[in-house]
Order: sequence, then C-alpha cells, then structure tokens
Amino acid sequence: MEQPHVTVVIAAYNAMPYLTRCVDSVLGQSLAPEAVEVVAVDDGSTDGTGAELDRFARLHPERVRVVHQENSGGPAAPRNTGIGLARGRYVFFLDADDYLGPEALERMAAMADENGSDVVVGKLVGVGGRTPPTSMFRRDQPDADL
Repeated sequence: MEQPHVTVVIAAYNAMPYLTRCVDSVLGQSLAPEAVEVVAVDDGSTDGTGAELDRFARLHPERVRVVHQENSGGPAAPRNTGIGLARGRYVFFLDADDYLGPEALERMAAMADENGSDVVVGKLVGVGGRTPPTSMFRRDQPDADL
C-alpha cells in the first residue's frame, strides 16, 4: 500500500453503538479509498467496541488497523499509540462517538496542501444538544499565529 494522505486515529473506549457510524463516516470519505487509513485503538473496552473494530478490520484490511490495549484511563495514550502507527501525511483525531461529513477530510487536506499548513482545525457541528465552540470558525484563516 502506498502512503495514505490522511490517517484517522480513533481512540475508542466503550463507544458502542456510536462507533459504527464513526468508522463508516471515515470509510465513506470523498477522498480515494487508498488515500485514507484508519488506526483504531481499543482502550480496554468491555462493551463490544473491540469486536466491532475487528469486524471493520476484517472487512477493510487494507484500510483499517486495530490495536487492543489495556485501559489507560484517558484519550492521550491510545492517541499516542495511533500516532506511532500512522502512515499518512496528515493525522486526524476523531472521537469514537463523533463522525465526519463526507467531504471533511478532502477539504481539510486540500486546505493544508494549499497553504503548507501543519495544523488544520475543521469546523464542528453540535448534535444531540451538544454545542461546540464556534469563535474560531467565523472566517477561514489560512495563516494563524499559534
């Protein structure tokens, strides 16, 4: 497999039933299938999350890799595990209970490519009563002082 353009790292702990929509949204991206890989880290789940990730890996062996580890107590350790396995030019962290719009990765990667960006913050939309921060989305800012 050639280098994917984007690696999506999903740190998952007891994320059922949301996990299925999450992974489906990554696999359904508008980028070419070979441009997107999933590195999913099951952080000691006890609710079937690990089995669901394994199912995706069986169905999409060229695109989905799964690591099972003991529960770490937070998202940092599984994300770091995922970073260590990432092959993509860009890395995107996706929470297991969230999902992407169909063109999300294509748009973010294009923005990064066009501007030589190291970091791209994608727009968030709240669902189910959640309200994400919005101040940083008032306008596109291709060059920001971090």
